[in-house]
Amino acid sequence: MAMVFCRACAKEIHETAPTCPQCGASQHVAIAATSDVGSPWLAILSLILGILCVLSLFDDSEWGRDTLIGLGAFSVTGLICGIISINQKTTGNNLAITGVVLSAIATLIFVGLSLD
Repeated sequence: MAMVFCRACAKEIHETAPTCPQCGASQHVAIAATSDVGSPWLAILSLILGILCVLSLFDDSEWGRDTLIGLGAFSVTGLICGIISINQKTTGNNLAITGVVLSAIATLIFVGLSLD
């Protein structure tokens, strides 16, 4: 086994020593817990779909069944992307929460309109 130098006092110690026998300093390097910070693309997609669906609610023209199904699919997709992003705990968690709220509101309104 090899000899290494103490991190605190620079005395030569055995590489498997948990502490330095001269100064008592710990020799183990504490590795910072780095979380996998993923890409916020799902959160951004959820927010964009939520905004588009809520903005489509301001359209005052008559909607057919196909339009309601298409907009409902967009809002459900935004809802699912936001929930996945929140569960993965990636960056952009606030974007995902906003996207989920907007998509859920739009989904409920589209379901209500389709039942009429």
